[in-house]
Amino acid sequence: MGTHAALRSRGFTLVELLIAMAILGMVVGLASYGYSLYTRHWEGRVGHFDRAQAQYQRLDLAIAALENTLPYVVRDARGRPGFYFLGREEGLTLVTLSPVFTPGDLAVIRLFREPAGDGRWRLVYEEAPLGDTRLRRAEQTLPFRHRMVVLDGLPALSFAFYGWRSVQARLEAADSPELGLGPEWSAEYDGLALEQHPQRIALRIADVDTVVFVPERADSAYRRYVSRE
Repeated sequence: MGTHAALRSRGFTLVELLIAMAILGMVVGLASYGYSLYTRHWEGRVGHFDRAQAQYQRLDLAIAALENTLPYVVRDARGRPGFYFLGREEGLTLVTLSPVFTPGDLAVIRLFREPAGDGRWRLVYEEAPLGDTRLRRAEQTLPFRHRMVVLDGLPALSFAFYGWRSVQARLEAADSPELGLGPEWSAEYDGLALEQHPQRIALRIADVDTVVFVPERADSAYRRYVSRE
């Protein structure tokens, strides 16, 4: 009798078993909830990193297109030659040797800001491949077939351009260096009207300026064009 009683005392009652199962269920539930929170947090961080990396890659492609700007000469409605470049505070239009969507061909690109809501901006890239198209006139209609949102949710975005403000100012600077004349920064630059091409392009995102140096091809391109005509 004593042996049987000792064996029975070492077992679990139904109540004890139910309590143990309830505690185990709570532990498993808390562990599952913690793992779920951790997974969501980690996936959010990875997703944020992936989005930032993708935006950086797109910005790098857009900057490469600007760095390979081609000073391209066209004629206006009156037949006068000038450069196919139009820059405003809100964006620019130019010809590039390094388009994003049609590498190896010339293309006209537009890079501009677009409202993104809540007072923020997105940076948009559009591309019109020249391919079989001969660009001769400034007012020529081009098919912008490709579009890419480079950056989104920007608090501030603007463009600026550095170059000679006129042919006359450039000639005066060459004849009279003591005057200290030189290129200037401006929020607008019309290469067709000025018959000049900017030397630098600044992309201003919030308080950070990204300055792109335009290759020095303008003078030779202009001379070649005029001599052909």
